[in-house]
Amino acid sequence: MPGRQLSNANRNSTELDMHLHLTHDDGVRARFMIDLKRRVNLGMGAEIRARSESTHEPALARTLGHPLSVKSKTDRKALIDVLEQTHVYKAWACMTYISQGMMWEIVDGVLDHDLDRLQKAFDFYKTNPNKIGSLKLNPNLKVPKNILNTEIHRQPGGFCYETHADDITSGARYNGGGLMYSAGKGRKPVAGKSGGDWVAEQVHKLYPDFAPKKILEIGCGTGRNTTAYPKAYPGAEVHAIDCAAGLLRFAHAYAECNGAPIHFAQMDATALDYPDESFDMVVSHILGHETTQRGLPKWVSESWRVLKPGGVMFHLDVTTQPGFLKLADLVMNDWQVRFNGEPFWMGWADADLKAIMRDIGIPEDALFAEHMGTGGPMGQWFCHGARKPKTWSSKVKRAA
Repeated sequence: MPGRQLSNANRNSTELDMHLHLTHDDGVRARFMIDLKRRVNLGMGAEIRARSESTHEPALARTLGHPLSVKSKTDRKALIDVLEQTHVYKAWACMTYISQGMMWEIVDGVLDHDLDRLQKAFDFYKTNPNKIGSLKLNPNLKVPKNILNTEIHRQPGGFCYETHADDITSGARYNGGGLMYSAGKGRKPVAGKSGGDWVAEQVHKLYPDFAPKKILEIGCGTGRNTTAYPKAYPGAEVHAIDCAAGLLRFAHAYAECNGAPIHFAQMDATALDYPDESFDMVVSHILGHETTQRGLPKWVSESWRVLKPGGVMFHLDVTTQPGFLKLADLVMNDWQVRFNGEPFWMGWADADLKAIMRDIGIPEDALFAEHMGTGGPMGQWFCHGARKPKTWSSKVKRAA
C-alpha cells in the first residue's frame, strides 16, 4: 500500500480516514455524555447565573457596601465564597468534573478498538511517496512546561503523551475529546465547515481586497481548522506549527486524508524558526487561553514579526473576558482553572490584548480586539489581530 498513488477514493476509504470509528455502544455513551454536559453547562449554569443575579449578588453588595464589578478580582473571590456554599453550585461542580472524566473514558474506549487502525493510517500517510504535504518534527525542541507537564482539559497524559516514536495517541484523543466537548457546550457542527472557514470569512469581511499567498497557523493542534485554508485560498502555501509531536502526527495524516496540502513543523510559537516577514497571513485557534501570561505577548509578537507588510494576523479564542461574561460565569470559569484542566483561562480572560499589541509596536489604527460572531452554529469568539501597514519597515519589538 505505501507505494500506491493516494487517490481521493483511497483518502475516503474506511481504513485510511482519520475520524474515530464509534461502535453502536460508543455512540450511545457519547450521546448520553453530551446530553449530560449540555444539562450541566446550559441548564445548571443558567440556574446558577439567575440565582446569583437575583439573590446572592445583591446581598453581597449590601454586605460589602458597594456594587459588584465583573472586573474586580476581589468581588469575584467574594462571590466564589458565597456560591461554593450553595447546593446548585456544588452539584454543578460535581457533575462538570464527572462528565469531563466520562468524556475521556469514552474516547479511550473508542481508541481501545480503533487506535491500531488510525496508527496504520498515519504510517501509510507518513511513508506515501505521493503525499501532498509534509511533516517535520524536532526531537530537540524544548517544549514549554505549561504544555509538557499539564493535562490540559484533563486529557490523560496531556498533549505530549507518547509511548513510541510515531505515536498518534495524543492527537487521536484530543480530536475525539474536542468534538465531544464542543457538542457538550451546545455548539452544533455545520456540515463542511470548521473554525478555519469561519476565520477566512471574517478576514474577508474585514479586508475584502486581501488574498494571501503564504499562510501560517500557530498552535494548530490536530489540524481540524488548518485544512480550511488551502480550500479558502486555492494555490496558497499553507504552513502550521505546534509544539506537541503527537498532535502534529495526527494533523499531518488528517490533512493528507482530506487532500489538503499543508506543511507541518514542530515549533514553539513563542520562538518561531521563520525569518522576518515570511507570511501574508498568521492565524491561531484557541491558543491564547492555553498560554501562560508570560507566553501570550511572546507569540503575539512572533506572529507580527513573521508577517509581511500588508499581511494580516487573526487570532480566535474563547469569550471569557470580564465585561462580556457575567460575574457568576467568571466564578464558574475560575472553578475550571482550579479543578478541570483549564489552568490558564483566567489569565487569558484578564489579559488586555490591545495593550499587548500596542506594546509590541502595532499601530492603534491597524489593530482590533473584539467579540465576533452571532452566537449561532459557529459560535461567538473573542478575536484579536491587525493588518501590518504596507509601508512597514521598522523591526518588530519582541516581547521580553
